[in-house]
Amino acid sequence: MSDMNLQLGVQFQLLKTKLVAVYEKAGNDSSFLLMPTNLEEVGSATLGEMMQDLTTAFSDSVDTEKIKSDLQALSADKPESQFKVDNLKFSLKTAYIYVKGNVKEYAFAIDVDFGDAVPDLGFVTIEKLAFKIWNTKKNVVLKQLNLDTIENLVSKLNAPEKQLVKGE
Repeated sequence: MSDMNLQLGVQFQLLKTKLVAVYEKAGNDSSFLLMPTNLEEVGSATLGEMMQDLTTAFSDSVDTEKIKSDLQALSADKPESQFKVDNLKFSLKTAYIYVKGNVKEYAFAIDVDFGDAVPDLGFVTIEKLAFKIWNTKKNVVLKQLNLDTIENLVSKLNAPEKQLVKGE
Protein backbone atom coordinates (compact mmCIF):
# COMPACT_ATOMS: atom_id res chain seq x y z
CA MET A 1 0.00 0.00 0.00
CA SER A 2 1.30 3.44 -0.92
CA ASP A 3 1.90 6.19 1.61
CA MET A 4 -0.57 9.04 1.74
CA ASN A 5 0.55 12.34 0.23
CA LEU A 6 -1.03 15.66 1.11
CA GLN A 7 -0.52 19.26 0.07
CA LEU A 8 -2.30 22.33 1.43
CA GLY A 9 -1.57 25.77 0.05
CA VAL A 10 -2.79 29.31 0.43
CA GLN A 11 -1.97 32.52 -1.40
CA PHE A 12 -2.48 35.73 0.55
CA GLN A 13 -1.24 39.27 1.04
CA LEU A 14 0.44 40.74 4.08
CA LEU A 15 1.23 44.46 3.99
CA LYS A 16 0.25 44.33 0.31
CA THR A 17 2.99 41.79 -0.42
CA LYS A 18 1.75 38.63 -2.11
CA LEU A 19 2.80 35.45 -0.30
CA VAL A 20 2.28 31.73 -0.68
CA ALA A 21 2.29 29.16 2.12
CA VAL A 22 2.45 25.43 1.39
CA TYR A 23 2.34 22.43 3.69
CA GLU A 24 3.26 19.02 2.29
CA LYS A 25 3.13 15.57 3.78
CA ALA A 26 4.66 12.65 1.89
CA GLY A 27 4.48 9.48 3.92
CA ASN A 28 6.14 10.24 7.25
CA ASP A 29 7.92 13.35 5.97
CA SER A 30 6.38 16.79 6.15
CA SER A 31 7.54 20.21 5.06
CA PHE A 32 6.36 23.81 5.14
CA LEU A 33 7.24 26.79 2.98
CA LEU A 34 6.28 30.47 3.19
CA MET A 35 7.65 32.86 0.58
CA PRO A 36 6.71 35.80 -1.65
CA THR A 37 5.04 34.86 -4.92
CA ASN A 38 7.09 37.50 -6.75
CA LEU A 39 10.57 37.99 -5.30
CA GLU A 40 10.92 41.45 -6.87
CA GLU A 41 7.62 42.86 -5.57
CA VAL A 42 7.50 44.62 -2.19
CA GLY A 43 4.23 46.00 -0.88
CA SER A 44 3.57 48.51 1.86
CA ALA A 45 0.71 49.95 3.88
CA THR A 46 0.38 52.90 6.20
CA LEU A 47 -0.91 52.54 9.73
CA GLY A 48 -3.92 54.63 8.66
CA GLU A 49 -4.69 52.20 5.82
CA MET A 50 -4.42 49.23 8.18
CA MET A 51 -6.78 50.90 10.67
CA GLN A 52 -9.25 51.64 7.87
CA ASP A 53 -9.07 48.03 6.64
CA LEU A 54 -9.71 46.69 10.16
CA THR A 55 -12.60 49.09 10.62
CA THR A 56 -14.12 48.09 7.28
CA ALA A 57 -13.75 44.36 7.92
CA PHE A 58 -14.60 44.21 11.62
CA SER A 59 -16.40 47.44 12.42
CA ASP A 60 -18.44 45.90 15.23
CA SER A 61 -15.62 43.80 16.69
CA VAL A 62 -12.70 46.26 16.69
CA ASP A 63 -12.65 48.96 19.32
CA THR A 64 -11.26 51.60 16.97
CA GLU A 65 -12.08 54.38 19.42
CA LYS A 66 -9.77 52.79 22.01
CA ILE A 67 -7.00 52.38 19.44
CA LYS A 68 -7.46 55.97 18.26
CA SER A 69 -7.41 57.30 21.83
CA ASP A 70 -4.22 55.33 22.54
CA LEU A 71 -2.59 56.89 19.48
CA GLN A 72 -3.87 60.41 20.14
CA ALA A 73 -0.95 61.11 22.44
CA LEU A 74 1.20 61.25 19.30
CA SER A 75 -1.35 61.77 16.56
CA ALA A 76 -2.32 64.84 14.56
CA ASP A 77 -5.83 64.92 16.04
CA LYS A 78 -4.40 67.72 18.16
CA PRO A 79 -3.71 70.67 15.86
CA GLU A 80 -0.46 71.57 17.65
CA SER A 81 0.97 68.05 17.25
CA GLN A 82 3.41 67.36 14.42
CA PHE A 83 3.19 63.60 14.86
CA LYS A 84 1.00 61.81 12.29
CA VAL A 85 1.24 58.14 13.25
CA ASP A 86 -1.37 57.25 10.60
CA ASN A 87 1.33 58.05 8.02
CA LEU A 88 3.82 55.44 9.29
CA LYS A 89 4.44 53.19 6.28
CA PHE A 90 5.22 49.50 6.85
CA SER A 91 6.92 47.47 4.09
CA LEU A 92 7.38 43.72 4.16
CA LYS A 93 10.78 43.26 2.51
CA THR A 94 10.71 39.49 2.80
CA ALA A 95 8.98 36.66 4.59
CA TYR A 96 10.52 33.23 4.21
CA ILE A 97 10.13 30.06 6.25
CA TYR A 98 11.25 26.61 5.15
CA VAL A 99 10.94 23.56 7.38
CA LYS A 100 11.72 20.02 6.27
CA GLY A 101 13.02 17.43 8.71
CA ASN A 102 15.94 18.94 10.63
CA VAL A 103 16.21 21.86 8.20
CA LYS A 104 14.66 25.01 9.62
CA GLU A 105 15.36 28.22 7.69
CA TYR A 106 13.77 31.61 8.03
CA ALA A 107 14.13 35.23 7.00
CA PHE A 108 11.88 38.12 7.87
CA ALA A 109 12.42 41.80 7.14
CA ILE A 110 10.16 44.76 7.69
CA ASP A 111 10.88 48.46 7.20
CA VAL A 112 9.00 51.32 8.82
CA ASP A 113 9.26 54.54 6.83
CA PHE A 114 8.66 57.48 9.13
CA GLY A 115 8.29 59.91 6.20
CA ASP A 116 6.07 62.76 7.36
CA ALA A 117 4.74 60.76 10.34
CA VAL A 118 7.42 62.13 12.65
CA PRO A 119 8.43 65.78 12.52
CA ASP A 120 11.92 67.02 11.73
CA LEU A 121 13.17 68.16 15.11
CA GLY A 122 16.10 70.02 13.57
CA PHE A 123 18.82 68.27 15.55
CA VAL A 124 17.43 64.81 14.81
CA THR A 125 15.24 63.35 12.09
CA ILE A 126 14.10 59.74 12.14
CA GLU A 127 13.73 58.49 8.59
CA LYS A 128 13.45 54.70 8.65
CA LEU A 129 13.53 51.75 10.99
CA ALA A 130 14.55 48.31 9.71
CA PHE A 131 14.04 44.97 11.43
CA LYS A 132 15.67 41.87 9.93
CA ILE A 133 16.06 38.36 11.30
CA TRP A 134 17.35 35.36 9.36
CA ASN A 135 19.30 32.13 9.50
CA THR A 136 19.17 31.15 5.82
CA LYS A 137 22.06 31.21 3.39
CA LYS A 138 19.88 31.24 0.26
CA ASN A 139 21.31 34.00 -1.96
CA VAL A 140 18.00 35.23 -3.37
CA VAL A 141 16.52 35.59 0.12
CA LEU A 142 19.65 37.34 1.42
CA LYS A 143 19.47 39.73 -1.54
CA GLN A 144 15.90 40.59 -0.54
CA LEU A 145 17.11 41.43 2.96
CA ASN A 146 19.41 44.06 1.41
CA LEU A 147 22.03 43.36 4.04
CA ASP A 148 24.89 45.66 4.76
CA THR A 149 26.48 44.05 7.78
CA ILE A 150 28.49 45.92 10.37
CA GLU A 151 31.64 44.18 9.07
CA ASN A 152 30.93 45.44 5.53
CA LEU A 153 30.38 48.96 6.83
CA VAL A 154 33.57 48.88 8.92
CA SER A 155 35.59 47.53 5.97
CA LYS A 156 34.52 50.60 3.97
CA LEU A 157 36.32 52.70 6.58
CA ASN A 158 39.56 50.90 5.69
CA ALA A 159 39.43 51.69 1.98
CA PRO A 160 43.04 52.08 0.69
CA GLU A 161 42.54 55.65 -0.52
CA LYS A 162 41.40 56.64 2.98
CA GLN A 163 44.13 54.81 4.93
CA LEU A 164 46.31 57.33 6.77
CA VAL A 165 47.97 55.07 9.31
CA LYS A 166 50.09 52.14 8.07
CA GLY A 167 49.56 48.73 9.58
CA GLU A 168 45.90 49.02 10.60
